[in-house]
Amino acid sequence: MPRATTEIAEASLEELMCDYVDGSSVAFDTLYARLSPTVFGYLMRLTRHRERAEDLLQVTFIKIHRARASYLRGAPLRPWVYAIARRSFYDERRAAKSRPEFLSSDGTMPDPPAPEGNALPTDTQVALEAALNRMPNAYREAIQLTKLSGLSIAEAADVLGATPMAVKLRVHRGYKVLRGALGDFRESA
Repeated sequence: MPRATTEIAEASLEELMCDYVDGSSVAFDTLYARLSPTVFGYLMRLTRHRERAEDLLQVTFIKIHRARASYLRGAPLRPWVYAIARRSFYDERRAAKSRPEFLSSDGTMPDPPAPEGNALPTDTQVALEAALNRMPNAYREAIQLTKLSGLSIAEAADVLGATPMAVKLRVHRGYKVLRGALGDFRESA
């Protein structure tokens, strides 16, 4: 029996997913409204391009739709969704590697991008983003999932296919890298 509108507004993500699996489009709309902002933020941090993140958000929810029957009822939903988003990002990256040359709008080869300098920017937020972008992927992803997207260590471990202890270690080591990079920023400011 479908839930009333007030029940849907108060339902957990897992309950909404079960309703969606059972065919409720209202449950999907609510799931999308609740999950899309944080999943989009995660994809923005992975891609660093708004348009790509928007496209990947849509791809993620299409994959959720297609895989909805495989959702294990009662299982935590957020790690499952983030794992799908992460796989979508890596699928897109692999596909992009198979298309190494692009033409500009006038049909010519674009100029290669200018090399980036190693100097840290003067704005703290920009410096933090730059430091995150330079750190190894394993550390960056662990920090993004736990500290920026709000997943628990156990949920991040599910997304990354690692143990909770490995995620804790990656976060700890990532913080050490960030402290070093931001220490250089403070000295240069």
